[in-house]
Formats: sequence, C-alpha cells, structure tokens
Amino acid sequence: MKTTVSAPPVRAPRSRGIPMPLWLQGAVEFLVAISFVAVFVLIGAISLTNGFNKEQDVASAAKLSGNIWLLMHGVPLNLNIPVNGIFDAIAGTVSLTPLGLTLLPLYLTFRAGRRLAQASYEGQFWQPIVAGLLVYIALTTAVSYVSDTSRVATSLWFSMLMPFGVALLGAILGGYYESRSLVRMIGVNAATVVSRFSQYSRWAGSYAWAVVRAAGVGAIAFMAGGALLAAGALFYNWNDVVSIYQSLHAGAVGDTALTLLQFGFVPNLLVYAMAWSSGAGFSLGEGTVVDLTRTDVGVLPALPMFGALPNPVEPWSFIACIIPILAGAVAGWWFFREGEDHFDEWVSLKIRIRPISWLISVLFLALLIGLLGGVISVALGQFSRGSLGLGRLTAIGPDPLEFGLYAAGLLALGVILGRALAPLIEPDNSPELERFAGQTRADLKAAKKAERQKARALREQQKKSGKDAKALESPVIDGEIVSGGSISASSEALRRLFAEDQQKTEKTASSAVAPAGDVQAREESEETSESPSTDEKPKTAGTVFDAEEQVSHTSKTAEETAEPVEEAPKKRAVIRRPKAKRKPSSHES
Repeated sequence: MKTTVSAPPVRAPRSRGIPMPLWLQGAVEFLVAISFVAVFVLIGAISLTNGFNKEQDVASAAKLSGNIWLLMHGVPLNLNIPVNGIFDAIAGTVSLTPLGLTLLPLYLTFRAGRRLAQASYEGQFWQPIVAGLLVYIALTTAVSYVSDTSRVATSLWFSMLMPFGVALLGAILGGYYESRSLVRMIGVNAATVVSRFSQYSRWAGSYAWAVVRAAGVGAIAFMAGGALLAAGALFYNWNDVVSIYQSLHAGAVGDTALTLLQFGFVPNLLVYAMAWSSGAGFSLGEGTVVDLTRTDVGVLPALPMFGALPNPVEPWSFIACIIPILAGAVAGWWFFREGEDHFDEWVSLKIRIRPISWLISVLFLALLIGLLGGVISVALGQFSRGSLGLGRLTAIGPDPLEFGLYAAGLLALGVILGRALAPLIEPDNSPELERFAGQTRADLKAAKKAERQKARALREQQKKSGKDAKALESPVIDGEIVSGGSISASSEALRRLFAEDQQKTEKTASSAVAPAGDVQAREESEETSESPSTDEKPKTAGTVFDAEEQVSHTSKTAEETAEPVEEAPKKRAVIRRPKAKRKPSSHES
C-alpha cells in the first residue's frame, strides 16, 4: 500500500526589521560611549564603604561623579569650599586633567567611529558623526547643569567645547582606522587632488609629508624614552612609594581608588619625565623646581607617586639628555629609510660640491624636524600642566614654551646624528631589487650568460671579416660592423646596403608592369642618359641616401608591390655608379 508523503511546510521569510538610519545609529553609538556610568560606579563604591569619612547619599555621589567625569574631558572645576574645622577655605580652579582617565572616553568614541565607518557608504560618514556629537554635547551640558553645587561648579561653555573636542578626535581616528581612506569618510579622493599639481609640487609635498611623519616617529620615541625613565625612577624609589601607602591606612577600597587615580596621572608623569630629560624640568607648585640640577619641592600631599621623584646627582644626571637625542636620531634614520629626501636632490643639483650640499640638506632637515618636535612638546606640556586649586599647588607641570625649546634643540641634534649614521647602519638592499623586478638570481645569470655568448659570436665574426678590434662593441648591419654607431664612419656599408635594397625594389616594381626585356632596356637607357632631372638628387660613390628619403622610398615601394598596379611607377633616384675608365687601344691611339 502506497502512502503519500506530505510536503514540508513552507516557512515564511524572517522579518529583517526596519533598517536604522545613519543619524539614529550615530546617536545610539555616542550614547553608548558615555563613560559616566563607570565613574559613578567607582564613586558609589567608595561612598558605600565610607571612603569619604561621612555618609553620602546617591545624589551627592552622582554630582561628584559628574564633576570628575567632566574633569576627565578637560573641563576645569571652580572650587569654593568654606572653612571646615582645621582646614582653611579653598577658592581656586582645578585644571589638572588626568590624561590617563581621558583615554577612557577617547577609546569609547574611537570604537563608535569605527562602527559608524563600517555602516556608512562613501561620503556619508559625516551624517552619523554630526548626530552623535549633538547627542554627546547635550549629555555633557546636562551633566554640567545637574552637577553644579555651591562648592563645585563648571562653566557651561567649557562643558560643551572640551567634550566635543575629545569625542570628535576619537571618532575621526576610529573612522580613519577602519576605512583607511578619506574618500569613504568625506568623499574626497586625495590622489585625484594631488594629481592636479605639477611634478615639482608633488615632490615638495612628499618631502613635507615625510618630514611630518619623521617628526611623529621622533615624538613617539621621545615618549617611549620618557616612559622608561619614569618606570626606572619608580622602581628605584619603590620603598618610598610603599611607605606612603602604609602611612595612609586607606583600606582596600581606598587604596584601590587611590591607585586608579594615580593611574589616571601616569601620562602626566610620562610628560614630566620627558621635560626632566630635556633639561627644562617641571614644577609641583609655586616656587618648586625639579630638573637635572636639583629637586626642591617642599611639602607635598601624601600621594604615593610623589615618592618616585628623582634626586639628581651632577654631572651624571645629564646623561638623561641622551633620551631626546636618541629620539631625534631615530627620526633621522627613519627619514633616510623613507627615501623622500627631494630637497637634498635639489640642493645637490644647485651645488656641485657634495659635502656642502649634504650639510645644507641635513641642517634643513634637522631644523624642520626639530621645530615640529618642539611644537608637539609644547602641546604635550600644555595638556599635562594644570592646577589643583589647593594652596601653592596651582602650577603643576612643565613650562610649555621652555620645554618646547629644549626639546627642539636636542631633537635637531639627534636628527643630524641619525642622518649621518643612517647610511652606515642601514644595510644595502640592492640585491632585493631583483625580487621586486620579478627576476630571480637564476634568470639574471642566464641573461648574463646570453650576453657573453653574443659578445663571443661578435668577436668571432670580427676575426673572420678582418676588421679592427675596436669595432667589436659596435652594431652590425648585414654583416658590416659600424664603428661607434657613427653613420659617417660607415658610409660605405650603408651605401651598399641601400643600393642593394634600391635595386631589388626597382626590379620588383618594374617586373609588375613590364616584361624582362623592357626592364633591361630601361636600365641601359638610364645608364646612357647624360644627367638626372632637376627633381632628382645626384648621388656619387661616396654619397649615402638621406634616411627620410630611403624610408619613404621603401614604404612606397612596399605599397606598390603589395597590390598590382596598371600604371608604371614614378621614376626614382638611383645611385649613379661612375663608369670605369677604359684604356685606349693601340689602333685608337
């Protein structure tokens, strides 16, 4: 008995939902990037464990979290704290930004920029960015308005501008990291714009861009050296740091919060170490100095990180100046590897004395990289500098201008050193050119072997012909060797070549329209003619046809011989061979 198998039920297609527009996706991504919740959780944990030595409700913890979150974005806090027991009144501004905590909102906006770049088509990246920045500014303004108290207040304009700059920087970096193209971000093709300039302008632009990147490499190397110096100072003074921790008796939660706060100031300490190694130094309050010659700070707050301050010993402390010098050397070496030193090429064409042109180009390169490194140092010094608004702790960090000048000089010195030593350190990569050219060593050996065989064949042919050995490397024309490629030196060989070609062409053309007898009669009549016509160029035994005339003649002949024609070809110039002089016979004399 047959049974029927029922067909499987048809499933309805799964609904994909309504696609989210770009502006809405930008608003959601930047809303997720708000790091206020993380700060509120940390402050709430400290408040619940009585870390502030008094009971604090949720509203007070939220306001304190909002002020700290705004400070992370660089928004200064205006303090107006009245007298509290033994503590004096505090009226000042807290502008020292913990750059380590600033990395948190910067990373979150960086992640949002990457996701928005993935969702955007070419030239649409600005739509979700604008919507997301508007949402971010609205939230920071709301946090500033809610967090204001009688003791701590923030400026509304600063609460709008500073977070806007941090969020925009993170989003742009994230979008470029994901797309790697300005076309996808803003719809502008940089290659098309550059192609409109002349070659000299493109060379100048590539040189300038290489200098900017070399300055960035030098700044990164400088920061790496500052980080190593700060880590070495912390390791050397570890006992002092631990003793300060033990004297605070903050407990587990307090020690954790204090450690996280100090982690927030790690980038600031890195910049201070850079300023110290450059010789500019830094300060930890009014009237304090920390440089390569002395450390005079007076009484400082009980923060464990202050236990890692260096105690210089002259003249050994000046060895730290090698950090910015080495950073400049790395920048000069990297610029040499980049191979975009078009200014050196231009100077070498203007000044033929190589040592002078090389010195001018290297000094100019050191000046440019030193200036750019100084500008970067000024920016780092300005961002890491600030005030705590407590007593004399109103000037913390390096002087930006002084730090920039010291750093520019040492970086320029390092660039000269690195550029001079780069040709000696950098290995010769010329054998790698074979690989880039698509040839292997075996192919190159085979080509050289073929060249040797060809030269050997030419030498054998030269021996057979009995010509001079100096013409071995000359080109061969139908067995004749032209010395040095000169037409004047090979007139006889060229004459014979063109004469034979002329005879073959005339015979072929005449045979197409006349019988053999007529051809022979025509040749005899031409030989017995008195002189050529005025249109023809008389030729002698030592004269060679003009190259253009010969090419046009052969091309016309080829066309005539390709297809049979009815009319006779036009009369062409021929070589007039001089007749041999005949000796008079006896009866004639």
